[in-house]
Amino acid sequence: MTEVPVLYSPWYVLGVFLANGIGCVLTVFCLVRMTDERRSTANRAVLVVGAAWGLIETARDDALFVLATAIHLRDDQVQFFLAPGLALTVGTILISVVVLGVAAAWPRPLWTVAAGVTVGLLTSAMIVQSMLSGRSGYVTSINAPAAVAIAAGLTAVIATAVYLATGATRRWRMAGPILVVGLAMTVAQYLMAGQVTIDFAATVDNAAGASPITLIFITVAAFGVRMIALTLLSITDEGRVEQQSEAYEGTRRAH
Repeated sequence: MTEVPVLYSPWYVLGVFLANGIGCVLTVFCLVRMTDERRSTANRAVLVVGAAWGLIETARDDALFVLATAIHLRDDQVQFFLAPGLALTVGTILISVVVLGVAAAWPRPLWTVAAGVTVGLLTSAMIVQSMLSGRSGYVTSINAPAAVAIAAGLTAVIATAVYLATGATRRWRMAGPILVVGLAMTVAQYLMAGQVTIDFAATVDNAAGASPITLIFITVAAFGVRMIALTLLSITDEGRVEQQSEAYEGTRRAH
């Protein structure tokens, strides 16, 4: 078994950190607002979906970017099989929506911590799965004990961040999780990449998949969608919450 060489280009690492940070901004933006009872049920549901999608999609796509830019397995033959990851992404987002929805409806410490741990585990699982997407014609695996340790650390960070950011009103409880989770995800993605191993003695059929250039294009496009979603939510949220606050106050006075 041979460890896959990982190239820590400073510019790529900085780019991954910034991309992770945007995903964390989107997630925290939604976590802060999704417990607000002045909002409509539909608006809170959109925020729950945004929080789940922001974190899971960021973890998956930025991990794939790391895989495409930092891991070099015989560059002329590497392909990336994305179908299992797409299916897993949908499933993990749905589960995350459910647990975050519970935390939004009943923002008690128990539910919030449980939601944070669940989402943290799912995020770590997405990173591991992404790291196993490469196909080079040889058997690819990952160092399980090291991967579990990295996943446990990232899960703890995300669980704490979800607990702090859900319904937060203090600035440090909003800014802190963005910075810490963005940094933790970047470190975890590169550390996971370093745990990928190749068995050059065992060959397998090289399944068709995306080329490194195609994969980079996909992940950059996903980053663009993330930016657009954050921008649209930011623009539309202020006016909406003012209208909903007025409606909420009127209903409360009527009763």
